[in-house]
Amino acid sequence: MSNDKEIIKRAVERHDIDSSIFQGRYVNFTQGKYTDEFIYGRYQMFEEIDRILSSLPKGAKVLDLGCGTGHFSTYIKTLCYEVTGLDPSTKMLDYARQNFPEITFVEGYSNALPFEDNTFDLIISIEVLRYLDTKIVLESYEEIYRTLKPNGKMFITHVNTLATEGYYIFYHLKKLAHSFKGKEYHSAYFTSANKEERTLKKIGFKNISCIGRMFATVRTGYKFGKTIGKTYAKLLEKFNPKQRFEKSHFKNFTGHLIVIAEK
Repeated sequence: MSNDKEIIKRAVERHDIDSSIFQGRYVNFTQGKYTDEFIYGRYQMFEEIDRILSSLPKGAKVLDLGCGTGHFSTYIKTLCYEVTGLDPSTKMLDYARQNFPEITFVEGYSNALPFEDNTFDLIISIEVLRYLDTKIVLESYEEIYRTLKPNGKMFITHVNTLATEGYYIFYHLKKLAHSFKGKEYHSAYFTSANKEERTLKKIGFKNISCIGRMFATVRTGYKFGKTIGKTYAKLLEKFNPKQRFEKSHFKNFTGHLIVIAEK
């Protein structure tokens, strides 16, 4: 249990550090999808989220799990859904409450959700479980299952082990460098579509689908500056405008692995 607390603590510390960065990124969202690799990926993920939200009746209860600065929570609210935001980072929540005081934001953890059974019609979690280890991810899935209503859905994003920008290798090199300095580095959860499907079936989820979005090398392009990144992204769009893979195994090489499942 103490090890779990350390993993969660490092994840929260990482989010505290990133809080002002995320605040700035979402403020810049209106500048267009080519602003940077973060916004470019969010545009693609939000297309999938719009699709799942449109399947819900207005007034449905939605949990934004790992709500960060609250910008996505307010987007859900503008579509006439009842949204609650949850995050373990007090600094993220400070921004969220200042930005959108009309929304309820709660401090909490994905593996110990402070809600009753069968509460939500949809639980969305964007780039949250990636900072945890396998055990805590499984506990989080169980909590999501518990707090979803019957036939409720979850929408989770993960990091592909085989994403073509090579983040798996970069992460482990950086973690090794930290260990040489006697420092701990945040955990990371890498996965694949098949692994998630097997895991969720064991928990009891049904109608599981995995979707890959965005060529991961777009991130590499933006490392050389906005102009090169934008040019490279537009070049890739000539070959595949949507960069969306659901049936193809190429979904395991994309920048975002989206997992959708039903209770």
